[in-house]
Amino acid sequence: MRRPLCLLCLAFAAVLILATWLVPMPVPDYEGLDGQRITAIGRVYRKEYQERAGLEEVPVIYLKSVHILEGFVDESKDSQHSKGSLSEQIPINEIKNIVCYLEKNGGTEPKLGTVVRIEGEVGCFGRAGNPGEFDMQQYYSVMNLSFRLEEAHIKASGGEIWYVREGLYKLKQYFSRILNDVFPAKEASVMKAMLLGEKNGLDAETKMLYQQSAIIHILSISGLHISMIGMGLYKGLRRAGIPQKIAAAVSAAVIICYGMMTGMSVSSVRAILMFLLHLMADVLGRTYDMATALALAAVFLLAGQPRYAEHSGFLFSFGAVAAIGGFVPVLIEEKHPPKKKEEKGVMNWHLEMIVWRIKRAAASCIAVTLGTLPVHFWFYYQFPFYSILLNLAVIPLMTVVMGAGLCCMIIGGAVPEMAKGTALAVRAVLWFYEQCCMAGEKIPGGLFVNGRPEAWQIFLYLLLLVLLAVYRYCRLEKMSFFWKSQWILAALCILLLKTENGFQVTMLDVGQGDCIHIRSSEGKDYLIDGGSSSEKEVLEYQILPYLKFKGVKHLEAVFVTHADSDHCSGIVSLLEEYPIKGMSIGSLILPDIGQESTDEQYEEMEMLAAKKGIRVRHMSRGQQIRDGDMSLLCVHPYAGYETREKNEYSLVLLLSHGNFTGLFTGDVEGAGENTAWEYIKEIGKAGRLTMLKVAHHGSGNSTGREMLETLVPRLAFISCGKNNPYGHPHEELLERLESVGSRIYATPEHGAVTVKQKNGKIWVYSFW
Repeated sequence: MRRPLCLLCLAFAAVLILATWLVPMPVPDYEGLDGQRITAIGRVYRKEYQERAGLEEVPVIYLKSVHILEGFVDESKDSQHSKGSLSEQIPINEIKNIVCYLEKNGGTEPKLGTVVRIEGEVGCFGRAGNPGEFDMQQYYSVMNLSFRLEEAHIKASGGEIWYVREGLYKLKQYFSRILNDVFPAKEASVMKAMLLGEKNGLDAETKMLYQQSAIIHILSISGLHISMIGMGLYKGLRRAGIPQKIAAAVSAAVIICYGMMTGMSVSSVRAILMFLLHLMADVLGRTYDMATALALAAVFLLAGQPRYAEHSGFLFSFGAVAAIGGFVPVLIEEKHPPKKKEEKGVMNWHLEMIVWRIKRAAASCIAVTLGTLPVHFWFYYQFPFYSILLNLAVIPLMTVVMGAGLCCMIIGGAVPEMAKGTALAVRAVLWFYEQCCMAGEKIPGGLFVNGRPEAWQIFLYLLLLVLLAVYRYCRLEKMSFFWKSQWILAALCILLLKTENGFQVTMLDVGQGDCIHIRSSEGKDYLIDGGSSSEKEVLEYQILPYLKFKGVKHLEAVFVTHADSDHCSGIVSLLEEYPIKGMSIGSLILPDIGQESTDEQYEEMEMLAAKKGIRVRHMSRGQQIRDGDMSLLCVHPYAGYETREKNEYSLVLLLSHGNFTGLFTGDVEGAGENTAWEYIKEIGKAGRLTMLKVAHHGSGNSTGREMLETLVPRLAFISCGKNNPYGHPHEELLERLESVGSRIYATPEHGAVTVKQKNGKIWVYSFW
């Protein structure tokens, strides 16, 4: 049996992942501590500086083996550390790891390895409330972080110092200062991320540009770094006549220290382990097998944390290397470069070498794309296909960037002028990267938004690719380029197949605000409102991720019920940033109100939409939009409606689709609600509702008893913020809903809520 160790490791990794999936590891709930000021002790295992909320950098320390203390009275008012008092405290609750953001005068920065007693306010990591939203709680749970301490203050410290790690930390700070001196701020942030693993200070625009162009991987400490530094050092020592074992030991020590200095990310741990196995094979005179080394590295990481299988960094790193090792030979048959033959001539040989290298580079880019495409769609729901060509230009120049960058770090302290001269080459390449990314973004349809595929689609996609690789490795009849292409195309069709169609309505969790997504049975998408008063970046962090998760490429219409920020702040951001890459908007629909009722926000939306080429429509009662079997009828306001209260002119829409009826009410109340109710009765639509989006976040001043007793909504959706200052939803409103038998779904308890119609039946799905 070939590669028995590799197969054994793969089987073990599969068992670990399957066990974690079937029996999920419990995630401790620390919400009871949220907002409380506590005292804890723990050992410092990592520290850094982070920029928070646009302010100056603050020191951040990470603690492990944390214990929360009680019955503790601190008699000292001194901000400096006191020693010898830690053993007197009584641990009552052991926590794995926490991250602490020190206040300005939070005490002297502790040494790595020391035990500290620290006081601060607990901040729990928020969980996602919507499909597609980044789940901080899950992410930090995988990273073994339980919660954070804000405005932390160190009260005491003591214990043994980790001198090696502390020395590496100081070396990292030294290199960071050199890069700041040698490069302008923007380029320095990129080089610190690329060479030192410092991503916290990365220029936001550059980070977004690299992410959208799918070249963010060049900023990760990975195999390229380890190969250049470790293998370069090893070969240099061997050429200098250093014995093999000593050269290997020195190279291994340097690489391990480099990994510790840069934070030991998942990708760097994988690369370091594979490098060490390569050295071991070389020293022992054995053949290095990349597949076995990769499998061993995976087992090592998964044994420590099985949930790494859910981590994008783990999947990208291992997926890319596996694709290069296993699928490049499928795409290109020539294993070795053309041999030099005198009869060919030197010029012809060089031309053949250039062609071979281009083929290998192209095959590697395509293989990595195919191997990591499911990861892109699973975590980011989109992929820029121009990145295949972009990587062909970017990756070969990385040796220049890294080589010159390392040179700048080494000589920058002694000969800064020479370092600045060397930095010019790096700055030129980074400028070239930026121009390539911006050019790629201008390609029509370059960014492909498809939404998250189902798990079975990814499984079948990968299975087809594996079968194609097996066919090639079994040395059966050579497959032509045409049939390879057809095979890969079939796999892509399965992965990109749209499975979630059909009529559905989703109330998003946007905190204290409103946002409704409607998808018709024809597959067209609509948005009703999109704003929040409790979530500052509601478009970026809640609305857009959800729309991309659903594969929304075009919004037929965006309805804004009224011009309050908790209903339109995200829409205003959407109009300001439009055109959004990968997404377009058909029309903006506003309530048709009199000139006296409009305000600055209302007029700003009209102006922004017109400026961006989006059609602006004004809707009044009696008007409707039809989309196949679905219709949206406006029941309020009437044309030219005048009021001084924004809530009263809220757009009220009645949706019909087969036997499904839904009423979307915005914040309508008072005279506006009465007017809408009278019109509903007038047109004979006062029958039992399937779904009611309760007005004004569940305020007791709206959604009157008479209306509820006539409409008798089966489902009542309430969108409001958790622990909001208004007390929404009000108790009297909940009692009215319960009295008519409505099943209540509120975002603080359920997260996003989706209702679907399948085969005449209504199905409700809550995110939590």
